[in-house]
Amino acid sequence: MNQQVIPKMKTIKQCFEEIKTLDPNTAITQWFIRCLCKDNKVKHFMTGTKILVNFDDLIQYLNNA
Repeated sequence: MNQQVIPKMKTIKQCFEEIKTLDPNTAITQWFIRCLCKDNKVKHFMTGTKILVNFDDLIQYLNNA
C-alpha cells in the first residue's frame, strides 16, 4: 500500500520562523530563502502573491550546502 507524504508547505516568513526556533542564532534570513526560491534551488510555487516553500526540501538543501 502506497502511503503518500504531504509536504510541509510554508511561506518564506514561516520557514524563517521555524529555522529561528530550531537555531536561535541562525544567519539564515528571509531574503536568503527568497533567493533560493528565485534561483530554483528549493521546491516552491507561487499562490497569488505568496511563495510557498517545501520546508523539508529547504532543510535538506541547507543540510547539504
